[in-house]
Amino acid sequence: MEILSSLSKEFKKIMIEKKSKMTIYVLGVLWIAVIMQIAVNNFLIPKSNILEAFISTNTEVSSFELEMVADYGNNYLSESDKRDLVVFIAGKIGLTANKDVIVNRNGEDSEALLQKIGKNSETLIKVISKEQENEEGIPELKHYIIVDLKLYENLDSILEYHKLLDKVFKEIKTNKVETTMQLSSKYKGRLSLDNMNTLADRMVDNLQGKIAYDNRSEKLFTIYAYTGLLDEYVTSMGTKINIHVAMNYDETTDSTNVYLGTPVINGGY
Repeated sequence: MEILSSLSKEFKKIMIEKKSKMTIYVLGVLWIAVIMQIAVNNFLIPKSNILEAFISTNTEVSSFELEMVADYGNNYLSESDKRDLVVFIAGKIGLTANKDVIVNRNGEDSEALLQKIGKNSETLIKVISKEQENEEGIPELKHYIIVDLKLYENLDSILEYHKLLDKVFKEIKTNKVETTMQLSSKYKGRLSLDNMNTLADRMVDNLQGKIAYDNRSEKLFTIYAYTGLLDEYVTSMGTKINIHVAMNYDETTDSTNVYLGTPVINGGY
C-alpha cells in the first residue's frame, strides 16, 4: 500500500509539472500570435490613406477638404489676442493676414476670422468665443479655433497641412482637436445602383474597412464603416466609425456626386 501511495503521489507530481509546462507553452504560443499580429498590422500590411483610396476609384477629384476644430480653453482673450492668434496660425500655413482679419461681436459671443478664396484653394481660420455653462451651471466664455482648408489642385498637400496644423495646435497648447477630411468628385449623368455599390465597396476595401451601417438606394446612398488604418473615429451606438461614403444625383447639373469622408462627411450631401 505504501508503495502504491508513493507511486500515486509521484504520478500526480509529474502530471502537475506537465500541466504547468503545457500552460506556459500555450501562453507562449498566444503571446507569439499577438506579437505576430501586431507586426503584420504595423509592417506587412501596406498603409493606405483616404486620398489614395478615393483616387483609386475616381479618375477626377473635385476637391479635398480638411477641417480642424480645437478647444482653446476658457482663459481671458482680448479681441487683439484673437486677432493675433488668427494671424499666427495663418503665418504657419503660409498666409499673410495682418489687415484681413475681421472681428464680429454678438453680445458676449465674438469671433475673429480670416477668409482667403483663391483659384485653387479656400481657407477659413476662426477664433470663436462663446458663452457656455460649465459643470457647475455658471456661464463662462469658451474659446474654439477652427481651420477649414479646401484644395482643388495639389490635393496630396492637404495631408501635409494636416501634419503642420497638428504641430501648430500642440505649440499653442489646445486641449482637444477634432479633425474631419473629405473628398468629392462628379460623374457625368446618373450612376446606376450597381456602379455606386462597386465604387463604394472599392473605397472601403482600399482602406481595409468593415461596414457598420449602410443604406444603399438611389435616393439615399450612404455607408458608414471602420478601419484601423485611420487614427480618428467617432462612436455611434457603441460602434466605431471613421469611413463615410455618400452619393447623390444632381438634376441641375445632370451629374452624380461622390463623397468620401473621415470620420464622417460634414454638411449636406
